[in-house]
Amino acid sequence: MAITLSDYFKQSKDPIHKAFIADLLRYSPIMGEIPFTSVPGMQVSAIRWQTLPSAAFRSIGSGYTEGTGTTENLEETLFALGGDVKVDRLLQKATNVYEDPLVTQMKMKAKAVAFEFNRCFFAGSHAINADEFEGLTVRVSNAPTRMTLYLDASGAGTGASLKVLASTANTNTFLDALAQASKYVEGATHLFCNEDTYLRFEMALRRTTAPSLLSIAKDSFDREILSYRNLRLMDVGLQRDKSTEIISLTEDPGNGANDSTSMYVARIDTDDGLHGIQLEGTSPEPYDPLAGGELESGPQVLRRIDWAIGLMNVSNYSVARIRGFRMRAT
Repeated sequence: MAITLSDYFKQSKDPIHKAFIADLLRYSPIMGEIPFTSVPGMQVSAIRWQTLPSAAFRSIGSGYTEGTGTTENLEETLFALGGDVKVDRLLQKATNVYEDPLVTQMKMKAKAVAFEFNRCFFAGSHAINADEFEGLTVRVSNAPTRMTLYLDASGAGTGASLKVLASTANTNTFLDALAQASKYVEGATHLFCNEDTYLRFEMALRRTTAPSLLSIAKDSFDREILSYRNLRLMDVGLQRDKSTEIISLTEDPGNGANDSTSMYVARIDTDDGLHGIQLEGTSPEPYDPLAGGELESGPQVLRRIDWAIGLMNVSNYSVARIRGFRMRAT
């Protein structure tokens, strides 16, 4: 059974756990969208279709020529995400504080965990860190070539970036690519981008005859949810330093200018689309490994988050990337 963090939040009866999950959802809207399926081990195997078997008509009295499809084995690994928080016992006994120091540290830890998940969701790469799951950038690069659409001047990732708001023609080129990517990702559900793209997306639509394709709703934290043709548009936010974009504005479109960005189109589901996996018995909830005791190394209390998670997409056609553009006019 798949469960989202939003489900965890609704079902949790422990106020400390509930508050921690609320902070995760507040700082990572992605976590609220991704369903997680619990698995019994640290590795998960699946079968991915490669080529379909042949099919044909036959004449009466004759037989069929054998045709068998081919498949490949797919294996995903789970990785531990979390951290420890230590607080001096005397700080907890002080009564003239605005907030319990342990509560403050857990709020900060929740934000750090959420930001690290957000980063890894897109930029995770075994080539950079063997202890993290691989994100959408790597997964799209391993998918069929049609799942990457280049909007630079060459159309092949070797030219100048497309300035979307520079002209109506450029805006239409961008929207055409978005429609194409959404078609390639059959049953697409989400669009992921950075803040600059998110803020100027509506501007781009206003320059066309299709502003009615945009709709706005509210989530459980009263944040606006922007949707384009029923695809939820999400700003993936910043890294832990609160200044570096996860999806940067300085990607190289192909001419060395480092002035472009990307948008990702995804189908999120637990069928063969993109979804999360987690080890049975683990969850993004803090626990006390010392059961109320203190560290031997000093008079400190300890709280720990240790969540074994990963991503999985059985289908090679569940994520697409549009790259080589910039939403601004220059």
